[in-house]
Amino acid sequence: MISLTDIYFSYVTPEGKAPALNGITVSLTKNITAVVGRTGSGKSTLAEIIGGITKPDSGTVTIDGAPPDPHSHNIGFLFQYPEHQLFADTVYDDIAYAPRLAGLDGDALNRRVNEAAERACLAPEFLQLSPFLLSGGQKRLAALAGVLASEPSLLLLDEPAAGLDPAAKKLLFSIVRSLVKEKNVKALFVTHSMDDAARYAEDILVLGSGTVKAHGAPEEIFAEPKVLDECGLDIPETLKLKRELLRFGIETGDMLTEQSAFLSLDTLFKEHGIKAKGASEHAS
Repeated sequence: MISLTDIYFSYVTPEGKAPALNGITVSLTKNITAVVGRTGSGKSTLAEIIGGITKPDSGTVTIDGAPPDPHSHNIGFLFQYPEHQLFADTVYDDIAYAPRLAGLDGDALNRRVNEAAERACLAPEFLQLSPFLLSGGQKRLAALAGVLASEPSLLLLDEPAAGLDPAAKKLLFSIVRSLVKEKNVKALFVTHSMDDAARYAEDILVLGSGTVKAHGAPEEIFAEPKVLDECGLDIPETLKLKRELLRFGIETGDMLTEQSAFLSLDTLFKEHGIKAKGASEHAS
């Protein structure tokens, strides 16, 4: 469990202190949590404080009862820009960096690197390439493999889907879900995408002006659009469609995610004798 109590943090600027977090108190217990908010809401700063990268001005942070340690292998942090954590001559050496620091070498090191690359869906032929020759999506996977090589129990991801095409985004979040399911990893991701939060998170934390504006399951958060409006946030595209259909007196079932929306619309079309081409494919 991630527990934050009365967290305050300000950045020091030439003009003085700029508050980023103002008394954050929250407990995060779910497997996958999304932290959402507008630019400047404090969401990335909060992730850095949870990871121990940034120290709060005041307040306490614990992960399973202990303070976060940025040097601990229990916490893995994937930055928004993979270039910020790729530095070695080859992808292999990038992934091997943390295991080597932990004392692994030889066959044990090779196994760890190859397992991390495989879990990050990074093809073996990339391991001997320079990480800076990879595409944006491949760099993201290489950076993720480097994080996974430490075998963290908590994975923090700052805007992990930024700049990715839909297929690459789906792949990345499928990796996160498999880690949660198979390795008992907890994950927290920062995002500006309400669609990603609705689709991939079990729990959503809404920040605004450095404070907690809402916290709960996706269906609870999006049931109160007024709070999101006040924070300058939108609702998922599927819920916009549901709202438009209701304006015309058309009631649908659950449309929180793309999958549930396609299933709901498929049911609606069948009730009216309309065959929705491709709906079953999208629902899968």
